[in-house]
Amino acid sequence: MLKAEVEQWLKQLHCDGISPGIHELLYYRSKINAFARHHKSLPRSSQTGPLLSKSRGRGMEFDEVRHYQPGDDIRSIDWRVTARTGKAHTKLYREEKERPVFIWVDLPLTQFFGSQFIFKSVQACHLAAALAWQAQHKGDRIGGLVGNGWLHQELKPVARQKGVLRLCHALLEVHGDSFTRWKNKEKQKPNALEENLKRLRQLVKPGSTIYVISDFYGASENFLDGLRVLSQHNSVRCFSVYDPMEHELPEGYSSHPLAITDGQQQINVNLANTQQRATYHQAALKRWQNIQEAFRKRKLSLTSISSALPLEQQWTEVT
Repeated sequence: MLKAEVEQWLKQLHCDGISPGIHELLYYRSKINAFARHHKSLPRSSQTGPLLSKSRGRGMEFDEVRHYQPGDDIRSIDWRVTARTGKAHTKLYREEKERPVFIWVDLPLTQFFGSQFIFKSVQACHLAAALAWQAQHKGDRIGGLVGNGWLHQELKPVARQKGVLRLCHALLEVHGDSFTRWKNKEKQKPNALEENLKRLRQLVKPGSTIYVISDFYGASENFLDGLRVLSQHNSVRCFSVYDPMEHELPEGYSSHPLAITDGQQQINVNLANTQQRATYHQAALKRWQNIQEAFRKRKLSLTSISSALPLEQQWTEVT
């Protein structure tokens, strides 16, 4: 995007691109209709929204009318049918159940990078907020887990806007902690994904919808196997947040090398050196192909989200 376009989008999003604020997370509440226009049909196992239980009682969904029986609530008598038949009839309802939706956001130090628009970490927060507002609009209960390896927030599912707002505040708190550690040049704590997966499995009940948002730099075989187990009784969808520079370096003519780090090691790359850029691209491509294959092997859904474009320009991928 051109500089003027970037500035226009940042202003619209109430965003500085580095540290998210509550206003930009609330922004996605007004974009629910945009989600609906780009919505794609999901498999039955991934359906969201209110579910009907087989139990009968006072609830939101009408089931049937039957003859009145001793002990029935007189407030449920269907007076029209009673008047027409001359015998008392009672309305029965099926209780409506709200599907719990868990949004797991991984905010390690590797997410604090952005070359064109916003940091990956900020895009991860935007995506989480957008998914949460969409689920809340459908009547789902919102819970989740937000962590970075040092700090984590566990959120049990809560209905209505309260669930979304709790998630938004957790995002801001954990992101702020990660941002401070990133500025202080701390090294990423290992096994953060595996530790938080254990926490999530304790929170989630079978039949839930789970969104996983990460860059998956710390995704070990054990972690992916754990996700596969979780997907056996839940609908699991993963989003990989990336920056284009992680896939391919731009061509440049600077006399100073570009320092690149993964949070653990650092190397210097000369952007004017075609061979170095090609080597970098091949290594990045191989890493991404390995991740895709690992997810495909375990039949896990994986969607890429770029930090170089506004989320609204990627609705098709999100929905």
